[in-house]
Amino acid sequence: MVRALRGALALAAAVAGAACGQVNNAASLPAASALYESAPPRCQGQRTARQYAQLKVKLTKQGGSFCVPEFGGFGGAMQYPGVERAVRLVLRSSIENIYNVQLLGTGTPIFYVNLHFLAGTHFGTALPSGNGLTSKKIEAGQPYTAFGVVAVGHLELEFPPCYTTATQGAYGGVLSGLGELFAGTTVTGPGYGAIEIYSGEQVTQAC
Repeated sequence: MVRALRGALALAAAVAGAACGQVNNAASLPAASALYESAPPRCQGQRTARQYAQLKVKLTKQGGSFCVPEFGGFGGAMQYPGVERAVRLVLRSSIENIYNVQLLGTGTPIFYVNLHFLAGTHFGTALPSGNGLTSKKIEAGQPYTAFGVVAVGHLELEFPPCYTTATQGAYGGVLSGLGELFAGTTVTGPGYGAIEIYSGEQVTQAC
């Protein structure tokens, strides 16, 4: 009788353990999948701090794209026109105004691509095509406006702003053509600034 009771208890414990494992696995796998898909991939070589994510890139004469350091659920890429001379650029993604740049739009930016030019250069006008800034916080079908500013010494250069309508991508809405801000502009020397992303169509010029 005692042996039978022990056997029944052992069998019940095994069944309960298996059921518990199935429940835990069923709950954990979707959570891990959702976490993976909630933000775009990090850039190779990016460094992440409390207030920003940083990446060093090189702008080439032929133009191209650079990876936007993933931070706060934002990431992806940004295209840029060719430059007169190749220069190095330090990017810092943030959701706060870490460089204390002038706010050029209406409201509060949803994201900043902070720029540190290590030297000056002139941008061409031909912007390559490709993917753009992406996030689940960007709503497909809605317009967004990009402003940009760079301070070189005591002089501030404002890039011509533009708006774009978000499309749908694997990691949420996608804003393409933001590199149009650089087209035809000249950064006269080493300087700091930011590209500011706002919700809504705040200008008439499309990216």
